[in-house]
Amino acid sequence: MNDTATRVNWWQVIVDLGKANLSLADIAAATGIPKSTLDQYKNRNSEPKHADGERLLSLWRTTVLPKVPTVQGSVRNRERSTG
Repeated sequence: MNDTATRVNWWQVIVDLGKANLSLADIAAATGIPKSTLDQYKNRNSEPKHADGERLLSLWRTTVLPKVPTVQGSVRNRERSTG
């Protein structure tokens, strides 16, 4: 067994969600994981069950990762109007 295997930093996942303006109550409502359980993942170095971890990561992916930048109109129309 490899003791140096990488694992998810659940504390950081929850902190990142907090930086995205989600409270523990918001995270609990979005994932169905009780606030007290989220507190354990954040402050007591415990890890979630697989299903809870997947729900947390899904919320993290949709909340924390930056959205794709977009612009209005097509490149061709923009080039014609400025050229």
